[in-house]
Amino acid sequence: MKNEEEPDTNPNDTEPAAESSPVMPPPIPVAGVSFANTIDALLKRPLALLHQLQQEEGTRVGRHLLVLSITCLGIFGFILGLSSGDRQLWSAPLKIITGVAVSGLITLPSFYIFSCLNGLDVSLRSVAGVLGASLALVSLLLIGLAPVLWIFTQSTDSLVFLGILSLLFWGGSLAFGLGLIFRGFDACGIKGGEYLKIWAAIFTLVTLQMSTALRPIIGEAETLLPQEKKFFVHHWMDEISNASD
Repeated sequence: MKNEEEPDTNPNDTEPAAESSPVMPPPIPVAGVSFANTIDALLKRPLALLHQLQQEEGTRVGRHLLVLSITCLGIFGFILGLSSGDRQLWSAPLKIITGVAVSGLITLPSFYIFSCLNGLDVSLRSVAGVLGASLALVSLLLIGLAPVLWIFTQSTDSLVFLGILSLLFWGGSLAFGLGLIFRGFDACGIKGGEYLKIWAAIFTLVTLQMSTALRPIIGEAETLLPQEKKFFVHHWMDEISNASD
């Protein structure tokens, strides 16, 4: 009987399957990098937008995000200023834009350090781009909620209620903005992000304190900026107490 030759199938000769690694989505095509497409990508393809920020066209995308943030925050501040009118129509937008910008700048170094501690090999420019995209998303969400805020600025004179409503809008928008940063970390293969959570808490506290340091943003005062230093919790308690008297 003729024996058929069996193929050599030594299991040790088989190559192991390559491990899959997280890959960022492809960037937006260069021809499509416009202001409108940047907004569309921020809402529908945020991870692709983060990838785009690392490419040659990242500078143009960064400018779009900057203009978007300033415009949206300014409009939101103007609507908030309608509750008091007069000087608040220009000072409230200016204070909100300044507060968000200063909060981002003073927490950027810690964001970079915590990103490196979490295992990312990134540059300060890359981290700044991610933070800018996050703040742009926050600003865009705020402008989406602005019509709701406008209704209450025209129908109530309760500054405490408007303050609470504004804080709820800010907190909800900020949650989405910080969520974009965490999603970017996950896409790079960094799970958990314990150091990033610490930074997120620090950034939130800084923005809340800036709202008090630049008061009044809602309501009127004799001076443009406060003459007394206060912790934001103490300021809120004082305002609630004064409103109940």
